[in-house]
Amino acid sequence: MELNKFIHLLISSSLLPFLAGAIFEAPGIADALGPAMSFLSAATTRSPLPPPVVSPTIRSPFPSPVSSPSPPDSPAHSSSTLPLLSNNAALTKICDVTRYPAECLATIAPFLTGETNPISVLKIGIHALQKSFEEATAAATKVINDLSTTAAVKAPLDTCVESFDSGIAVLNDALTAISAHDIGRLSTKLSAALTYSDTCEEAFAEQPDLESPLKETGQHLDKLASINLAISASLQWS
Repeated sequence: MELNKFIHLLISSSLLPFLAGAIFEAPGIADALGPAMSFLSAATTRSPLPPPVVSPTIRSPFPSPVSSPSPPDSPAHSSSTLPLLSNNAALTKICDVTRYPAECLATIAPFLTGETNPISVLKIGIHALQKSFEEATAAATKVINDLSTTAAVKAPLDTCVESFDSGIAVLNDALTAISAHDIGRLSTKLSAALTYSDTCEEAFAEQPDLESPLKETGQHLDKLASINLAISASLQWS
């Protein structure tokens, strides 16, 4: 019993390693202690620490968020899916019949006063297209008068100016057709306006080595002309 207390005291002491060695060296004591000293020897030997366990990287089962692409200009994308440009529900409904509802709202909303109906919206759209034709004519004329512009570029630009001027004139006829409630004539004139907006780019397309300086302008004219034509097709004359 005294021997067990002695062993317990040795284990709890900070001098355990030294005393254990001394006991082993003392003659006869190691044999007397026998198995107990084997236990002490094992207790004084520190086992190496196990290698750290590296936790595996846990990947989320969900894909990383990506920015949603901008909606394309398509009839399948109504103005209700685009940024709100007008609180006028009637205008939104009218613009939804076009291929470009967002552009329709942006073009019409700033100039809309009074009652909102397809006729009033169409008139604003026609005036907006006329203004754009005038600006396109001025831009083309400026490039033509630039001394650095080559003759090869001036030739299609002359065609552009002519078609833009024709577009302005045909839109005046379209306004007259609205006043006369002549839906057939109105449709014809608005279709012609769309053709005139395309003529400029077609002139440059005939010369593949040339790039039109009015490409973006032509795309803008096409959209406005398309919007007007679509709205006119939804008219119901009383």
